[in-house]
Amino acid sequence: MTRLAFGGFELDPHTGELWKGEDCVRIQDQPLKLLLCLLERPGQIVGREELQKRVWSGDIHVGFEDGLNAAAWRLRQVLGDSAEAPAFIETIPRKGYRFVGKVVPLPGKSPPPSGSFPMPVFRPPSSSGMDAFTPTRVRRPWRSWRPWALWFGAILGLVLLGAGVMLWGFMRVRPVTLAVTPMSNVTGDPAVDYFASALSRQVIQDLLNTPNLEVQSAETTVSDRSLPKAALTLTWALDREARGYRIHVSLRDAQGRSHGDRTFPVPPEELHRVHRTIADYIAQQVAGQATGDGVAAAAAPHMGVGAEVRLAGWAGRAGGGS
Repeated sequence: MTRLAFGGFELDPHTGELWKGEDCVRIQDQPLKLLLCLLERPGQIVGREELQKRVWSGDIHVGFEDGLNAAAWRLRQVLGDSAEAPAFIETIPRKGYRFVGKVVPLPGKSPPPSGSFPMPVFRPPSSSGMDAFTPTRVRRPWRSWRPWALWFGAILGLVLLGAGVMLWGFMRVRPVTLAVTPMSNVTGDPAVDYFASALSRQVIQDLLNTPNLEVQSAETTVSDRSLPKAALTLTWALDREARGYRIHVSLRDAQGRSHGDRTFPVPPEELHRVHRTIADYIAQQVAGQATGDGVAAAAAPHMGVGAEVRLAGWAGRAGGGS
């Protein structure tokens, strides 16, 4: 099978290397297998059962449904794709997936070079130009000033500088430090660990763009003494329910006081979008911690209202049917 090009990417099916320009993009095994299956039949629906047999070799004991959703979600992250407006991977509800981009075979093309790039060379100006310049003695007007005037100006400048620094320190909003612990998988299914880890990384990535927030990834549990000292600590857990999942989020300060507890019911079709709703909720709570509850909404301009309404509506339907 020859190298395949699509949307600025090139894939070598023999080596499993995915290139974007001259950069080799890191991609995990299951998302890579899913991509290969879809590239073989661009524009056609590849069914979920077929993907099970090819990506997982027919092993149905590893939580195939959850694993396929997680692999598709991770593949979109690698390609920079979106489920709402797909440029490459389109979800066909209850059927499978379809590759919608244009695929171009590249027979006989060699892979991009992976060596290091030469650093730019600094070349100083020619010495001949320096020799031709003869400095002339210029009388400096400030030498005619009286010494006390110079001292007065220097002291006044320092006083104004110090006052400006103090005023800026009082007026600026203090950043809030948030320690994010690993998401707990309480479903009892080890296959969901992959999705929980990927969701944790995506929420952290979303929070990095939040003003006045410093994010620390804590690779230990809350009870561990090695947890970074932070103004707020995020703990969360992923669990299953009758028609999907639920994610419980809890924010605590250093004294153990609650700054936000919330449970997000998530239907399977919202799994790839729920990270935005969770990140926006955390950003809103952090804004209240940093500037007071009165201006909390102003610091979270990207609140995913549409996604939250969809989740709330789904939760109402699920509750009514139970």
